[in-house]
Amino acid sequence: MKCPGCGGRELEPDGDGLLRCEGCGEIIDGGPAWGSFAVAPAEPASETAVAPPHGDAPVADHALQQWQAAVQLHGTSGRTLLLASQEIERLADALRLPTRVRESALELFSEALRRKLVRGRQTERVAAALTYAAIRQERLPLTMDDVATASRLGRLELGRLYRTLARGLELKVAPQAAADFLPRFAKKLQLADETTRQAHLLLRQAADAGYGQGMRPGALAGAALYLACREAGEPRSQKQVAQVAGITEVTVRTRYQELSRLLSK
Repeated sequence: MKCPGCGGRELEPDGDGLLRCEGCGEIIDGGPAWGSFAVAPAEPASETAVAPPHGDAPVADHALQQWQAAVQLHGTSGRTLLLASQEIERLADALRLPTRVRESALELFSEALRRKLVRGRQTERVAAALTYAAIRQERLPLTMDDVATASRLGRLELGRLYRTLARGLELKVAPQAAADFLPRFAKKLQLADETTRQAHLLLRQAADAGYGQGMRPGALAGAALYLACREAGEPRSQKQVAQVAGITEVTVRTRYQELSRLLSK
C-alpha cells in the first residue's frame, strides 16, 4: 500500500485500523478495522477552565455526532477531520470551552485541510493550535500555556504552529488584553470587587503611559492584581498570584516593581 497523497510507502499504524504516512502526514484507511468512531474519554477539567453556558455539553455532543457522521462519507480527508474533531473535543472538555469555540475550531481545521496546511503535520497538533486560534478569536481569557498543558505540547511548539497556521489561514485575531484576564484571576484569588476594579484602573493608567506593549497579557494582569492587593490591604503572596496567572514569581515581582515605579511618578 502507498500513500495516495505523496506516493510514499512508509506507513505507520495510527490506531483503529488507520495508517499515517510518515512522508506527508496523510491519514489512510488501513482496511475494515477502521470504523470505531467513539470519542476518547475526556480528561478532568483543568483548574484554568472557562465554564461553558448551561446546556452546552448536550449541544456539543450532538454537533460532534453530526460532524462524525458527515466526515465518514469523505474518504481520507474525512478521516483526518474525524481525528481532529476528537482531539478538539478532548481539549474543549479539558478546558471547558463553550460550543461556539468547539465549532469554530472544527471549521478552522476544515479550512486548513482544504488549503493543504495540515499535510506534513500531525493532525492532533494542528487541532490544538487551531483550538487556541478559536479561543483567541472569541477573546476567552485562556493563555497559550493553558492550551499547551491540555494538549501536551510545549508552549514554544504550540506558538510556532499557531502563528504559521494563522498566516496560512489569513486570520485576523486581535491581541489579547490584560484586562480580559482580571475577572478569572481575581475569582481564583478570592478578591473583593473593589480590588479588581483597582486593578482595572492600574492597567488603564499603565496603558496611558505606554507600558505593557509586547508583554504577555496574563503576566501584566497578574502584576496589576498583585499591586492592587497591596494597595487595597488585601494581601496575596507573589507565589499565589504566579500560580493563578501561570507565570513565575520572578515575573510577578519584576512586573509589579515596574508598574509601581511607573505609577508613582
